Amino acid sequence: MIKKIFKDKRVIVAVIAIVLVFLLMDFNQRMVLLTRLRRQEKGLTERYAQLESTRMALEAELIYAESDEAVERWAREQAMMIQEGDIPIVLLPPAESVPTPSTQQPVIIEQIKRWQIWQELFFGD
Repeated sequence: MIKKIFKDKRVIVAVIAIVLVFLLMDFNQRMVLLTRLRRQEKGLTERYAQLESTRMALEAELIYAESDEAVERWAREQAMMIQEGDIPIVLLPPAESVPTPSTQQPVIIEQIKRWQIWQELFFGD
């Protein structure tokens, strides 16, 4: 009986078709997975490039912060220190403060009545 089933070509073709369908479904799943992984790889590559550029910028900033030029700039601008031979200049506020007059025009808000709104809605200009 089993030999008769295997001799029938329709059964063999059906079995081969079913196997091919399963193989195609597996191939499709693998292609979907490959597409998703490539998209993730692209996103991670871009993120890595951003982090690498940030690292390089921070290293450059660290090198500048440790330089003599940065220390001198900080000392002069923020700590208000002077070098030997500099003449310090201290700015004083004026003795009498003069108030500045306000030149703003008052804002006039025109109140519109309800009947004017309805008239404009129906008749317009």
